[in-house]
Amino acid sequence: MTRLLAVSATLLLAAASEWGQTPFAGLVGGASERGLTPQRALRFHHLHYVVDDPGAQLRPASDALQGARTIVPGLGVGVRVDREYLLFARATSETPRRRRSRSAADVYADAVRWLTRQGFDVRPAQLQDTQVSRSLPREPVDHVAFAADDLARTIAALKVRAHTSSDVAATFKTASGGMVEVVQDTDRPDAYWCPMHPGLRSPAMGKCPLCGMPLVAIPPQRSGEYRVEAELLPRSDGGASRVRLAVRDPESDALVSGFVDLHERPFHLFVISRDLEQFAHVHPVQDASGVFELDHPLAPGIYLLIADFLPTGGTSQLVHRMVVTPGYRGPLFALPPALAVGASEQVVSGVRIRMMVESPAPRRPMPIRFEIADASSGAPVTDLEPFLGAPGHLLIVDNGLTTAIHGHPEGRVAAAATVTFAPVLPASGRYKLWVQFQRRGAVITAPFVIDLRSETQ
Repeated sequence: MTRLLAVSATLLLAAASEWGQTPFAGLVGGASERGLTPQRALRFHHLHYVVDDPGAQLRPASDALQGARTIVPGLGVGVRVDREYLLFARATSETPRRRRSRSAADVYADAVRWLTRQGFDVRPAQLQDTQVSRSLPREPVDHVAFAADDLARTIAALKVRAHTSSDVAATFKTASGGMVEVVQDTDRPDAYWCPMHPGLRSPAMGKCPLCGMPLVAIPPQRSGEYRVEAELLPRSDGGASRVRLAVRDPESDALVSGFVDLHERPFHLFVISRDLEQFAHVHPVQDASGVFELDHPLAPGIYLLIADFLPTGGTSQLVHRMVVTPGYRGPLFALPPALAVGASEQVVSGVRIRMMVESPAPRRPMPIRFEIADASSGAPVTDLEPFLGAPGHLLIVDNGLTTAIHGHPEGRVAAAATVTFAPVLPASGRYKLWVQFQRRGAVITAPFVIDLRSETQ
């Protein structure tokens, strides 16, 4: 997940989509025209893939098809294009990956032949006539699924024993050994989303398959931004010893006291000095009045405070405030620091972290991989632990402190020796980033600088 903040935090909220389509609408020569009963008509619903990391498949599939990322309750997570889906499930010991040599078109054709022999009218008859066929993953297809208006009556009409069944779907084996799934055709509007992956939505409650967080109700669209008031408690020798933060409602200006935990905390605060040399990722504690407080010494200077939180009934926020601590005598409008692009490797706490940036360009997902190894032996580190519910945390700011991004890997596997983020940076320029991991109970923080060139350079 990546969220973007430019000058002040602005969250672009997309309204939940309302489909409101009639099942089997748009079929060439509808079932009623051919005298078929509804349970004898089936439409393509999705291709199902079993993969090691569903999160890694979502972004390229969504970008290629220009589809919405979604959760289909009881079936999986994937990408929706109108009423068609590519769905991905994580490979486990119970659901291993099936290594198939047949193409997706052959798997689809086999399923259509089998259903046709059972007396069903299937549309479309070929995979190439589906919308998702415009760009298919390279992974082998596990099975193909078709939607029925009445699942129970359709299963009864098949007169074949189901291989597996549930309230929303049933799978069957074809004569050639392939798998066909029949699912209940229910088009419902999205009502829930993941607070860390707002683009991932579902019509029902559940958990995000990418990060494991509970889905929350999509709030109504609101005008204005949540406001964060910062108060510094001065020290006698200059600087500040405590920070107090109050969150105000964008419409009523009332103090907000209810928050949803994001990555195990209701409030994440990043403190960055104006020269980009000091960095802290801390978590203020809320008092009885609803204000967040943190004892954190700050020397005289200018600091950027980045607040990351989710108000109850609101949307995820990434708000920043520039503060000047008591005793500072320097210029208030100094030139941005000149960021020097340094080594692509850092050694921190006995761990060597190597950064690799793939296809650097603004305004599109830019994979940043971090390889983690033991600094002495060079052996890959495979005992990373989840840090605040994520494999890692990444904060990126530009040298003018007008852009800030707080991102996490799209996945829950934290022990691997390579962790990948995919932020979207808005423009060319130099950025400083801090990546954080946890190992053996200790948090490891490593700083890097990247020079992002425009696509025309």
